[in-house]
Amino acid sequence: MFDSKKELLDKIRLGESTFLEFKEVRFGGNRVIGPHRDSLADSLAAFANSRGGVFVFGVEDATREIVGIPADRLDLVTKLVRGYVLIPSTRQ
Repeated sequence: MFDSKKELLDKIRLGESTFLEFKEVRFGGNRVIGPHRDSLADSLAAFANSRGGVFVFGVEDATREIVGIPADRLDLVTKLVRGYVLIPSTRQ
């Protein structure tokens, strides 16, 4: 992946690629309102159908500005992503 913080920052400065996707995370109250479900799902599917890739949350894709994610809201982002990638258990 990335060997250092500097390497990641250099990649962010270069912009998105077929391997690197930026997603700004927006909040409304105590919930994530962006990225939109379809946008995230499309990107996940593209990575799954290729050689994979890396999402960097907290970066605005058009400007490459690092906007971050408040530490107290990281759990909300984790739940959002898990909701898209985990298959519900089929235990009987």
